[in-house]
Amino acid sequence: MDERLKDWLFRYQYLYPLRRTNKQKQRFLSAIAADIMKMRQDISVIEYKQNKKYVSSNLYVGNIEKAERIICTYYDTPPQTIGAYELFDRKRQRQSVTAFILISVGISLLIGLGLTWSYMNLTTKAFDFRSISTLVAIAGYGLYFYLFSKVAKGLSNRRTIVRNTSSVLALLMLMDLKQPKTAYAFLDEGCFGELGLEALKASCGKSAKIYLLDSVGADAPLHVIGNHPLKASKQVTVHPSKAPITYIVGANVTKTAEGNRYFLRRSELKKLNTANLKTVTALLQTNVQ
Repeated sequence: MDERLKDWLFRYQYLYPLRRTNKQKQRFLSAIAADIMKMRQDISVIEYKQNKKYVSSNLYVGNIEKAERIICTYYDTPPQTIGAYELFDRKRQRQSVTAFILISVGISLLIGLGLTWSYMNLTTKAFDFRSISTLVAIAGYGLYFYLFSKVAKGLSNRRTIVRNTSSVLALLMLMDLKQPKTAYAFLDEGCFGELGLEALKASCGKSAKIYLLDSVGADAPLHVIGNHPLKASKQVTVHPSKAPITYIVGANVTKTAEGNRYFLRRSELKKLNTANLKTVTALLQTNVQ
């Protein structure tokens, strides 16, 4: 592993692992823009509204409007979930998050009830705002409800090296390729939707070929899915598809009645496979000119 990749890996695995809140995303965008500007200057950030209170941001490298090929990935990170990560299955992704939140809220409520019962049974004094024990109890309840609000919104998953920091690293490894017909995009709102991808589509040419990377550093087989398939190799399986986007993913595959199921087990989301990163970048360097 070269020194530059080691530096990026440390920065985005440990310094900027969470990218859920607006503040976290802006810190990440500032950091990655600084890294990219060491290699090239053609960077732009576009903003688009998710709702009246929240603004999302995409970062583009190269001329998005004139590019014939765009290599992209999402940079936002997911909340905690239960079970495997189901690629392309938004319904099961939402169910996994909801299940984790419901279980977490249930456990939090039981803890709160237990602490209340203990306090009511252990205290022998009347409720007095002037007593230290009462003030400590009030502070404790304030902290409890603050943490409870965090749990109810969904706890952040801090292990984001595979999903989707690995794909961010892959794009950084390609930045030295200053090809006038190729552009790159770091998309917001990609964990549970396609707002960032739709904003990209609105900015690029209708004939542009879009390659979207997801979890390419997973310790799992690599797959190319799309109607602009790249040349196959021993390390990558190609799945022709009529979909307008070509996806490059790290995932396990099983056949179901509805088609292929692409998924990553929880254990496969924790460890980075640098060999897969190098395979993906070599594949794109060879095929995307």
